[in-house]
Amino acid sequence: MTTDVTLSVNANAPDIEKVQQAIREFCLTIAKLRDPVGGCPWDLQQDHLSLRRYMLEEAYEAAQAMSDGTPDSLRDELGDVLLQVVLNAQVALDSGTFSLVDVIKGIDGKMRRRHPHVFARDASHEGLTSTGVRQAWEEIKRGESKEAKREGIFADAQTHHPALSQAFKIGKIASKINFDWDSALEVWTQVRSEIDELHQELQQKQMDRQKVAEELGDVFFSLVQLARHLDLDSEVVTLDANKKFLRRFDILEAIAQQKGIDVRQTSRPQLEALWVEAKAKEKAKP
Repeated sequence: MTTDVTLSVNANAPDIEKVQQAIREFCLTIAKLRDPVGGCPWDLQQDHLSLRRYMLEEAYEAAQAMSDGTPDSLRDELGDVLLQVVLNAQVALDSGTFSLVDVIKGIDGKMRRRHPHVFARDASHEGLTSTGVRQAWEEIKRGESKEAKREGIFADAQTHHPALSQAFKIGKIASKINFDWDSALEVWTQVRSEIDELHQELQQKQMDRQKVAEELGDVFFSLVQLARHLDLDSEVVTLDANKKFLRRFDILEAIAQQKGIDVRQTSRPQLEALWVEAKAKEKAKP
């Protein structure tokens, strides 16, 4: 293995030989799953577009484990994120675009370029604070752009955000250039219009999934703008709704257990009845 002799070995660095062995075995595992002869049919069907949802899911789950998980759960979730990185790199290798080596070398080079205070230390870097590091990072990042481009109005919204947060940012920027609704009621009218268009697509004899997805996206976008006009965070509102559902279903399961009902085997009407009972029980709490 070729190493950079200018770098001293950090006592806290991982065991490089073990890392090499582990990543080698894992890469071979993923390559086997993608082997046209004897590989996994599901893995062979995947491409970057189909894997997007899994990358997002695993990233969110890892972030959740970082905030309230145990070391074991964080380790597992980071492994799932790594799976998505290596699997996408294998998909790219199979199509001849890039490889995992390119991914690693790319991010390694970027980290060294953006940390000159560590890898190219000189007198100008003495006493550099965390804030200074961040400012230098942004300056270097801008300088790395291959071609200078005039930033459009929505440049800040084109960076990567969770979908709801990005929709909020788009709406907020639009409001600054007077390209926005005047009130929440006006936005509600737009929401209803988008829902009607979605309904029309769902009623087609030959449903076009692409058009349905587009109309559903318009509904989500409009709902985020409604939340913005109501001074509500759509991400928080959605999280609260998720928690409410899970909380009520916990109550539903407790009621079902008391009645000797297996919620996995019961009918939908019975589940609906249990849900109503759970809601009433929750509202009755002081």
